[in-house]
Amino acid sequence: MTDFDPYLVLGLERTVAAGAVKAAYRMRVRTAHPDKGGDPDEFMAIVKAFDVLSDPDARRMFDETGVVDPQAATKLRSDVAVVLADMFDAAVRTAVDTGLPLESVDFIDMMTSAVRNNAEDARDQAERIESEMAALGGLRQRIRRHDEGTNMFAERLDEQITAKAESQAQLRRRVHVFEVAMVELGNYDTEVELLSALQSEATG
Repeated sequence: MTDFDPYLVLGLERTVAAGAVKAAYRMRVRTAHPDKGGDPDEFMAIVKAFDVLSDPDARRMFDETGVVDPQAATKLRSDVAVVLADMFDAAVRTAVDTGLPLESVDFIDMMTSAVRNNAEDARDQAERIESEMAALGGLRQRIRRHDEGTNMFAERLDEQITAKAESQAQLRRRVHVFEVAMVELGNYDTEVELLSALQSEATG
Protein backbone atom coordinates (compact mmCIF):
# COMPACT_ATOMS: atom_id res chain seq x y z
CA MET A 1 0.00 0.00 0.00
CA THR A 2 1.02 3.64 -0.44
CA ASP A 3 -0.03 6.92 1.13
CA PHE A 4 -0.23 8.45 -2.35
CA ASP A 5 -3.83 8.53 -3.61
CA PRO A 6 -4.16 9.86 -7.17
CA TYR A 7 -7.92 10.26 -6.79
CA LEU A 8 -7.46 12.46 -3.74
CA VAL A 9 -4.76 14.53 -5.46
CA LEU A 10 -7.09 15.33 -8.37
CA GLY A 11 -10.21 15.57 -6.21
CA LEU A 12 -11.97 12.72 -8.01
CA GLU A 13 -14.23 9.80 -7.09
CA ARG A 14 -12.98 6.29 -7.85
CA THR A 15 -15.78 5.75 -10.36
CA VAL A 16 -14.74 8.76 -12.45
CA ALA A 17 -14.60 8.37 -16.24
CA ALA A 18 -11.42 8.89 -18.25
CA GLY A 19 -12.67 12.18 -19.70
CA ALA A 20 -13.17 13.64 -16.24
CA VAL A 21 -9.62 12.63 -15.28
CA LYS A 22 -8.27 14.67 -18.19
CA ALA A 23 -10.48 17.65 -17.31
CA ALA A 24 -9.44 17.62 -13.65
CA TYR A 25 -5.78 17.36 -14.59
CA ARG A 26 -5.99 20.27 -17.03
CA MET A 27 -7.73 22.45 -14.46
CA ARG A 28 -5.25 21.68 -11.67
CA VAL A 29 -2.05 21.83 -13.70
CA ARG A 30 -2.74 25.30 -15.09
CA THR A 31 -2.47 26.90 -11.66
CA ALA A 32 -0.01 24.44 -10.09
CA HIS A 33 2.69 24.66 -12.78
CA PRO A 34 5.90 26.22 -11.36
CA ASP A 35 6.04 28.59 -14.33
CA LYS A 36 2.71 29.98 -13.09
CA GLY A 37 3.97 30.39 -9.55
CA GLY A 38 2.78 27.01 -8.33
CA ASP A 39 4.49 24.69 -5.89
CA PRO A 40 6.85 22.23 -7.68
CA ASP A 41 6.02 19.35 -5.31
CA GLU A 42 2.29 19.84 -5.78
CA PHE A 43 2.76 20.04 -9.53
CA MET A 44 4.69 16.76 -9.62
CA ALA A 45 2.02 15.08 -7.47
CA ILE A 46 -0.66 16.22 -9.94
CA VAL A 47 1.37 14.92 -12.89
CA LYS A 48 1.95 11.60 -11.12
CA ALA A 49 -1.75 11.27 -10.27
CA PHE A 50 -2.71 11.87 -13.89
CA ASP A 51 -0.10 9.38 -15.13
CA VAL A 52 -1.61 6.70 -12.89
CA LEU A 53 -5.29 7.38 -13.59
CA SER A 54 -4.89 7.95 -17.33
CA ASP A 55 -3.16 4.59 -17.83
CA PRO A 56 -5.79 1.79 -17.67
CA ASP A 57 -3.30 -0.80 -16.40
CA ALA A 58 -1.76 1.49 -13.76
CA ARG A 59 -5.22 2.61 -12.62
CA ARG A 60 -6.45 -0.99 -12.37
CA MET A 61 -3.37 -1.93 -10.35
CA PHE A 62 -3.95 0.94 -7.92
CA ASP A 63 -7.68 0.17 -7.61
CA GLU A 64 -6.98 -3.47 -6.84
CA THR A 65 -3.88 -3.19 -4.67
CA GLY A 66 -3.45 0.44 -3.63
CA VAL A 67 0.03 0.30 -5.14
CA VAL A 68 1.41 2.82 -7.62
CA ASP A 69 4.02 1.53 -10.04
CA PRO A 70 6.54 4.41 -10.10
CA GLN A 71 8.43 3.00 -13.07
CA ALA A 72 5.28 2.84 -15.19
CA ALA A 73 4.40 6.46 -14.44
CA THR A 74 7.96 7.62 -15.14
CA LYS A 75 8.08 5.66 -18.41
CA LEU A 76 4.77 7.15 -19.57
CA ARG A 77 5.93 10.70 -18.80
CA SER A 78 9.22 10.05 -20.61
CA ASP A 79 7.48 8.59 -23.67
CA VAL A 80 5.11 11.57 -23.85
CA ALA A 81 8.00 14.05 -23.59
CA VAL A 82 9.83 12.25 -26.41
CA VAL A 83 6.74 12.37 -28.63
CA LEU A 84 6.21 16.08 -27.99
CA ALA A 85 9.87 16.94 -28.53
CA ASP A 86 9.99 14.95 -31.79
CA MET A 87 6.74 16.52 -33.01
CA PHE A 88 7.99 20.00 -32.20
CA ASP A 89 11.29 19.42 -34.01
CA ALA A 90 9.44 18.06 -37.03
CA ALA A 91 7.02 21.01 -37.08
CA VAL A 92 9.85 23.53 -36.92
CA ARG A 93 11.80 21.73 -39.66
CA THR A 94 8.72 21.68 -41.88
CA ALA A 95 8.13 25.40 -41.36
CA VAL A 96 11.77 26.27 -42.05
CA ASP A 97 12.05 23.96 -45.10
CA THR A 98 8.90 25.43 -46.66
CA GLY A 99 9.93 29.01 -45.96
CA LEU A 100 7.09 29.83 -43.59
CA PRO A 101 7.65 32.82 -41.30
CA LEU A 102 8.05 31.19 -37.86
CA GLU A 103 6.28 34.01 -36.03
CA SER A 104 3.07 33.29 -37.93
CA VAL A 105 3.05 29.49 -37.48
CA ASP A 106 0.81 27.95 -34.82
CA PHE A 107 3.11 25.12 -33.79
CA ILE A 108 0.78 23.89 -31.05
CA ASP A 109 -1.99 23.43 -33.64
CA MET A 110 0.40 21.67 -36.04
CA MET A 111 1.59 19.33 -33.33
CA THR A 112 -1.91 18.61 -32.08
CA SER A 113 -3.01 17.66 -35.58
CA ALA A 114 0.03 15.41 -36.08
CA VAL A 115 -0.39 13.70 -32.70
CA ARG A 116 -4.11 13.16 -33.34
CA ASN A 117 -3.41 11.61 -36.75
CA ASN A 118 -0.78 9.30 -35.25
CA ALA A 119 -3.21 8.24 -32.53
CA GLU A 120 -5.91 7.48 -35.10
CA ASP A 121 -3.49 5.45 -37.23
CA ALA A 122 -2.35 3.40 -34.24
CA ARG A 123 -5.96 2.88 -33.14
CA ASP A 124 -6.93 1.69 -36.64
CA GLN A 125 -4.01 -0.73 -36.71
CA ALA A 126 -4.97 -2.12 -33.29
CA GLU A 127 -8.55 -2.65 -34.44
CA ARG A 128 -7.38 -4.37 -37.61
CA ILE A 129 -5.21 -6.71 -35.56
CA GLU A 130 -8.24 -7.44 -33.35
CA SER A 131 -10.14 -8.62 -36.43
CA GLU A 132 -7.19 -10.70 -37.58
CA MET A 133 -6.91 -12.36 -34.17
CA ALA A 134 -10.61 -13.20 -34.23
CA ALA A 135 -10.26 -14.74 -37.69
CA LEU A 136 -7.23 -16.79 -36.61
CA GLY A 137 -9.12 -17.93 -33.51
CA GLY A 138 -12.00 -19.07 -35.67
CA LEU A 139 -9.64 -20.98 -37.93
CA ARG A 140 -8.04 -22.64 -34.92
CA GLN A 141 -11.41 -23.94 -33.77
CA ARG A 142 -12.00 -25.56 -37.16
CA ILE A 143 -8.65 -27.36 -37.38
CA ARG A 144 -8.89 -30.46 -35.20
CA ARG A 145 -7.23 -33.85 -35.06
CA HIS A 146 -9.23 -37.07 -34.95
CA ASP A 147 -6.79 -38.62 -32.45
CA GLU A 148 -4.98 -37.44 -29.30
CA GLY A 149 -1.84 -36.40 -31.15
CA THR A 150 -0.37 -32.92 -31.11
CA ASN A 151 -2.23 -30.48 -33.32
CA MET A 152 0.75 -28.79 -34.95
CA PHE A 153 -1.43 -26.42 -36.96
CA ALA A 154 -3.29 -25.23 -33.87
CA GLU A 155 0.03 -24.62 -32.16
CA ARG A 156 1.27 -22.54 -35.08
CA LEU A 157 -1.93 -20.53 -35.03
CA ASP A 158 -1.50 -20.00 -31.28
CA GLU A 159 1.96 -18.55 -31.97
CA GLN A 160 0.54 -16.19 -34.58
CA ILE A 161 -2.27 -15.09 -32.25
CA THR A 162 0.21 -14.47 -29.43
CA ALA A 163 2.45 -12.39 -31.69
CA LYS A 164 -0.50 -10.31 -32.87
CA ALA A 165 -1.68 -9.83 -29.29
CA GLU A 166 1.74 -8.43 -28.38
CA SER A 167 1.66 -6.08 -31.37
CA GLN A 168 -1.82 -4.97 -30.44
CA ALA A 169 -0.74 -4.24 -26.86
CA GLN A 170 2.13 -2.09 -28.15
CA LEU A 171 -0.23 -0.20 -30.46
CA ARG A 172 -2.72 0.43 -27.65
CA ARG A 173 0.16 1.75 -25.56
CA ARG A 174 1.09 4.10 -28.41
CA VAL A 175 -2.49 5.31 -28.61
CA HIS A 176 -2.41 6.06 -24.89
CA VAL A 177 0.89 7.94 -25.18
CA PHE A 178 -0.50 10.04 -28.03
CA GLU A 179 -3.70 10.74 -26.10
CA VAL A 180 -1.72 11.95 -23.09
CA ALA A 181 0.46 14.03 -25.43
CA MET A 182 -2.68 15.76 -26.74
CA VAL A 183 -3.74 16.51 -23.19
CA GLU A 184 -0.32 18.02 -22.53
CA LEU A 185 -0.53 20.17 -25.65
CA GLY A 186 -3.83 21.53 -24.38
CA ASN A 187 -2.06 22.82 -21.27
CA TYR A 188 0.17 25.28 -23.12
CA ASP A 189 -0.78 28.54 -24.76
CA THR A 190 2.54 29.07 -26.53
CA GLU A 191 5.39 27.05 -27.92
CA VAL A 192 7.69 28.77 -25.44
CA GLU A 193 5.77 27.32 -22.49
CA LEU A 194 5.84 23.89 -24.08
CA LEU A 195 9.60 24.03 -24.67
CA SER A 196 10.15 25.14 -21.08
CA ALA A 197 8.13 22.17 -19.83
CA LEU A 198 9.99 19.70 -22.04
CA GLN A 199 13.35 21.01 -20.89
CA SER A 200 12.25 20.81 -17.24
CA GLU A 201 11.15 17.18 -17.66
CA ALA A 202 14.37 16.28 -19.49
CA THR A 203 16.53 17.64 -16.67
CA GLY A 204 14.21 16.71 -13.77
